[in-house]
Amino acid sequence: MQWTIASAIALAASGLCAQSPVRLPDTVVTATRVVQPLADIVADVSTIERADIERLGITSLAELLARLPGLQTISSGDTQRVFIRGADARMTALYIDGVRVDSQDGLTLGGGAPWDLVPLSQIERIEVLRGPASAVYGSDAMGGVVQVFTRKGTGLPGHFAELGAGSFNTQKARFGLRGATGGWNFALTLGRERSDGFNTRPDLVHTPDTESSNQQSTSLRLGYDISPAQQVQLSALDSQRDSRYVPWGGGADVAASGHLSALAFKWAGRWSEDYRTQVSIARSVVAKSDAAPNDYRTTTHSVLWENHLRAFSGDLTAVLEQKRDEFVALPTTWDPRVEGDRTQNALALGYGVSMGPHAVQLNARNDHDSVFGSHQTGSAAYAYALSKHWRASLSTGSAFRAPTLEQVFGPYGSQKLQPETNQSHEMSLRYQDAASDLRLVVYRNEIRDMISSSATLDTCAAGFFCYYNVGKASIRGSTLSARHQWGAFALQGSVDFLDPRDDVTGKVLSLRARRSMALGFDTQTGAWQWGADWRAVGERFDNAANTRTLGAYELLGLHASTALGRDWKLVARIDNATDQSYQEVGDYATPGRTFHVALQWNQH
Repeated sequence: MQWTIASAIALAASGLCAQSPVRLPDTVVTATRVVQPLADIVADVSTIERADIERLGITSLAELLARLPGLQTISSGDTQRVFIRGADARMTALYIDGVRVDSQDGLTLGGGAPWDLVPLSQIERIEVLRGPASAVYGSDAMGGVVQVFTRKGTGLPGHFAELGAGSFNTQKARFGLRGATGGWNFALTLGRERSDGFNTRPDLVHTPDTESSNQQSTSLRLGYDISPAQQVQLSALDSQRDSRYVPWGGGADVAASGHLSALAFKWAGRWSEDYRTQVSIARSVVAKSDAAPNDYRTTTHSVLWENHLRAFSGDLTAVLEQKRDEFVALPTTWDPRVEGDRTQNALALGYGVSMGPHAVQLNARNDHDSVFGSHQTGSAAYAYALSKHWRASLSTGSAFRAPTLEQVFGPYGSQKLQPETNQSHEMSLRYQDAASDLRLVVYRNEIRDMISSSATLDTCAAGFFCYYNVGKASIRGSTLSARHQWGAFALQGSVDFLDPRDDVTGKVLSLRARRSMALGFDTQTGAWQWGADWRAVGERFDNAANTRTLGAYELLGLHASTALGRDWKLVARIDNATDQSYQEVGDYATPGRTFHVALQWNQH
């Protein structure tokens, strides 16, 4: 794939690239934790709506996110990773209905979000914030934030359901009810899916020769309006996934189980036209175990008090937050039992204002960690409307990620580890009107005290493996994205250029493509809505030494849907339509051409 900046700009200018494969809603909350109109947002944000998830027919969260500008995802066995602007996967923070979800385990050598446990069937909307966000969210948001919102009750009470089937004897079912009446709003969704899977390691002899999976999930959102100015809400998500993976060297496949739960109670009050508050109490659990044996459990408790005041012609926010992480790993054949906990207390302040052509967003936060002490982060962004349709912006921000509890208290860890930190700078230029959206973003992310692992370091306390801080890295990149609508015909896509480097060795950071591109279109012919999406991913290195190269690949997806009466809809999708052979991670196979068809019912 030989691409040039000139050809990419020409392609985007002709309307063949897009900010996002889906339309944007009127407001978002993830950028600053405050509900804001999209027109006032200075940050780089994309959103995905439920209607578009159903229309596209995509079957996993990672596959859906891979179509957004600036994001790359990979899958290896039963593990999925999401990279935002080239930052390591553990530097992407995941929230579900405002609840922080993270894993402190050692299965992924550094923790991170359990993407495989987040069921797409439960998702109403997704918001993706690119760039460092620790000044708003605290530890971990060094690359960006992905926030998932489960279904919420609106409108008259009704039911919905979906039955689907596809390659590898995949079967999916979803049923739910939602609505609002008498001051109450409610939504309950039950989901289940299973698959016989495919052979993820054809290079090894193992039994059985396909890796199956079975997932069950439930989500609930229940709200009540005490008065026009006082509301309470309960949200809950529970997901259980059983799967199999191939052990190193082959042999009998290992049975594995993962469990995710996120629970929150929120109270919101508006005391005047200018002042409102919200209090939330939340708990999340991420547990993974297998027959190897490995058994990890991370529990996160959080209390959040948000205050929003309209003052000085803008929006002033003050947030008090306490987060407590607890980690337990049961003993294995090789390692002892590991336990650890920590508490982070934080104060965050923010101020945003739009005055004529000018928009400013300022944020500052102090986190006090019971293990590492205090850490300050901040961000500043400025946008200027050059004309009715053109806007330019500049921003800078800092972020950090504390080592996981397994890295600190485990047999290969050390309490001398320092948090990873970064400083990021960004410039953007955007054109937007009713039919078009064109955006160019250029950024630089400088990371310090990166945590790595070594099997040969002489100073390893365990003698053969340990975690250690390894200097710094620099990630430079640019994203060009756009969309254009001609009546019922929409074209969209993006081009990403990335240079992620380890500044100590000069090597390219592993598993990140330096060039990637996405194109797509949607249209309607008679009763059918149909389209295609194409992704091209450049070469990547499979190891830190840059001695193993993964080849470039291109994937074509096709989707179509049609209404079958008033409440019924048929959706079909083909992934990798040209049956390309490729690898996202060395030694792991990918599924080849697959199809999925679903029958959806929505009672209006």
